[in-house]
Amino acid sequence: MYRVRELVAGLGLALIMNHPTAPARAQSPVPGPGDAGATPVAAAAPDSAAAETDVPAVHELSGITVRGSYESGDRTLYLDERRSSAVVAEALGAQQIARTGDSDVATTLRRVTGLSLVDGKYVYVRGLGERYSSVLLNGARIPSPDYTRRVVPLDLFPTELLDGVIVQKSYSPDMPGEFGGGTVGLRTREIPGRFFFRAAGTLGYADGTTGEDGLRYRGGDRDWTGRDDGQREMPASLAGAIAGGGYLRPRSSSNPDGATPEQLQAYGRDLASAGFGIHGERIGPDGGFSLGIGNGFRFGDDIRLGLVASTRYQQSWDTLAEQRHAYAAGNSGLNPIADQDVDSTERAIDVAFFLGAGLSIGNAHRFGLTHMLLRQTRDRVKVSDGTVDSVDSRFFEQKWIENHLRVDQLNGSHALAGLHDLQVDWQYTYANAGRDEPNTRRWRYDHVGDLLEFSRRSDSNSLGFGHLDDRQDDLGIKASLPFDFDNGSTLTLSGGYDRLTRDRDASIRTFQYGLAFGSPLPSDSDFFLQPIDAILGPGNIRPDGYVLREVTRATDNYVAAQVLDSAFFNVDLDFDRYRFDIGARHERNDQEVTTYSVVNALAAPVVASDDSRRWLPAGAFTWRHGENGQLRFGYSRTLSRPDFRELSSAPYTDPELDIDTIGNPDLQTTRIRNLDLRWEYYFSDSDSLSLALFDKRFDQPIERIRLPGSSPLASFANALGAHNYGLEFDVYRNLGFARRWWDAEVLEHMHLGFNYARIKSTVELDPASAAYQTNLSRPMQGQSPYVANLQLGYAPPGGRLEATLLFNRSGRRISEVGVQRQPDIYEEPFNALDFQFRRRFAQDWRWTLRLRNLLDPAVRYTQGGLSTREYHRGREVLFGIEWRPGGQ
Repeated sequence: MYRVRELVAGLGLALIMNHPTAPARAQSPVPGPGDAGATPVAAAAPDSAAAETDVPAVHELSGITVRGSYESGDRTLYLDERRSSAVVAEALGAQQIARTGDSDVATTLRRVTGLSLVDGKYVYVRGLGERYSSVLLNGARIPSPDYTRRVVPLDLFPTELLDGVIVQKSYSPDMPGEFGGGTVGLRTREIPGRFFFRAAGTLGYADGTTGEDGLRYRGGDRDWTGRDDGQREMPASLAGAIAGGGYLRPRSSSNPDGATPEQLQAYGRDLASAGFGIHGERIGPDGGFSLGIGNGFRFGDDIRLGLVASTRYQQSWDTLAEQRHAYAAGNSGLNPIADQDVDSTERAIDVAFFLGAGLSIGNAHRFGLTHMLLRQTRDRVKVSDGTVDSVDSRFFEQKWIENHLRVDQLNGSHALAGLHDLQVDWQYTYANAGRDEPNTRRWRYDHVGDLLEFSRRSDSNSLGFGHLDDRQDDLGIKASLPFDFDNGSTLTLSGGYDRLTRDRDASIRTFQYGLAFGSPLPSDSDFFLQPIDAILGPGNIRPDGYVLREVTRATDNYVAAQVLDSAFFNVDLDFDRYRFDIGARHERNDQEVTTYSVVNALAAPVVASDDSRRWLPAGAFTWRHGENGQLRFGYSRTLSRPDFRELSSAPYTDPELDIDTIGNPDLQTTRIRNLDLRWEYYFSDSDSLSLALFDKRFDQPIERIRLPGSSPLASFANALGAHNYGLEFDVYRNLGFARRWWDAEVLEHMHLGFNYARIKSTVELDPASAAYQTNLSRPMQGQSPYVANLQLGYAPPGGRLEATLLFNRSGRRISEVGVQRQPDIYEEPFNALDFQFRRRFAQDWRWTLRLRNLLDPAVRYTQGGLSTREYHRGREVLFGIEWRPGGQ
């Protein structure tokens, strides 16, 4: 019986390992006819006649064929991969993700042991910020659409396109060397073995948003697609004037090639024609749809082809009312210096498309081709009213952001039986990440008694255009050579090489309307009381009225390049109950960022670079005790490099934080020592228990700091050191075992999942570079002292219905580091309770009800016990219906 279980487990593991991101096996990626995933496994036996004896005849079989079926993304398969891995990892299959009802990867990862979600899109692994986490798509690195961060926002990825997620928490040499908290590995859908079709639609209600008045403005006719139709584009006249890196300047005796007053008038009127006005509008429901289709084909006995395509569209709305407060440290404590009521409405549009093809030739050669296009659009209107810098004002903002990520991958796997079962895998990835922010409009009115007057201050208005293009090529090859010995032990030698080249081009152009000196417009006492569209109407944009000027900073534009060459070797020895996995990786990094000025074409560009070479050793040990338990230990040395803009001494405005920032060309690469210890116990193929300890030491960690000055200015510096350590507990169990105390059959159909992480960290800042900070010794920014998740599910046999209740809570964490004797700003704990119910009806149909944020507690940020920011997210109800013809 044990051998049968071993065979079945081996079949399941082989099916998982057949995925492009996993170590390849000599097996076809495209299953044969029958159920999706059905793959024959044969073991030959001698074919000889039975000898005639006095004992009963023995009939020898000429072969044994085992056929089985599996469901893509099955929890059992992913748990088996976690168990058989040489490293500490967490695994989530599509089946388990579907039970949560989460629509994007960022949200679902907060349910993984030791992971927390920051700003709704950045995942912190073991309390370490996004700097120390990396994202791989089918084993390849991908660029980020963020201007100032290399991390990929994980809310960009819809869960519908994924077969599963692997979070690797201990390092192995075949992974990129930039490893701190962990690496998130995303796996796209597998190629089907038979025809399938799926169609689904959703309709949602958001408390405080749906059916209520929100803030809107006049956009384009195709905004619902997530792509601007040209309504927000820079006018052709203005774009032509600054083409080729030009800078908009008025004509003068010292600048005879500048724009004439008539040209400035035309540019200004063209730019203002898009409009500024904000109005109230009833907000409709959330909604979306998805489609998927695929099939498998066989050509002769040896050639199989599989195709799959899917698309997804989702639109949602979110209206928030929040209160913000700011303080300054005084002798008697914190004194308020700013109070604002902020109202905003954001429209989110997410579009995804996926296409995959798989070809196998016999059991020795397989090829895969995938194309994925993701587009995430955020359209936000915000109105802030209150006191800032002792002035009562109302601030307005219209902001449209398009993020996109395109990934094309071609991979191959070859089992060379004639070369001692040498396995060769290769993959080429082209990825392009982009970001467009067309015509971000901001303006300000000041309170004058009971009236609102268009501000005459320098920040009265601005119009910005941002663009980022990040292109990346990644080519890698690896090989493994297995050896099997008579005593049952195995030895696998592996190695590989990878080259990554990356180019980035980022630009921001900013304009402003300024009142001409001696303009007659202010002579009308009511002029500044008019709406913004009247004040900046065509008749008032003229040489003696409002004149367009460019206010782009000299450091708002940059180009960057990186070439990273990597090679690794690894030795994996498995004998008796022990497994040793030892290896090292060598990385040579050459990166350069050039910040250039469009303000002064003669100014020398600011160039910062990093040229380094590092050896990164890693070792892992596994002791299997009994049939179900094992103990792991891991040791490794890894690093974290400065990002492009962090190395440039040119100041820039961080578009996410809205804080002026200056890089530091003297930044050093952070070196990290990692220790991991985890005990695991497996009750069954789907139930498990684990307890883990981890310890990380950082040499010269890179920290964001604040510099002294009259206005906020951020920079980066190497701290003296940091220490991050903690424990993790995780259990997932069917509750049938509890029938010994309460004999109720319903327990056989219920499961309980619980995980808890307790994390501590300390960072020691250098007084020479960080004396402006309030605390030179503090926890690492963004690190929660604990993260807890609870999941209770009910799923009776037959798969006709399923119910899941989920709870998540993270401890208070530093959101912003305190300066000038001000305490640190903390994000307070938040209790998230969600519920999902799914039921199948009429064989081919299934409906789903999702209830999110049932408790709806306040989201609070505090400083010294005083509130700095507070709002409610609101409850959400989502109803979905799905059709899978043929009872798939």
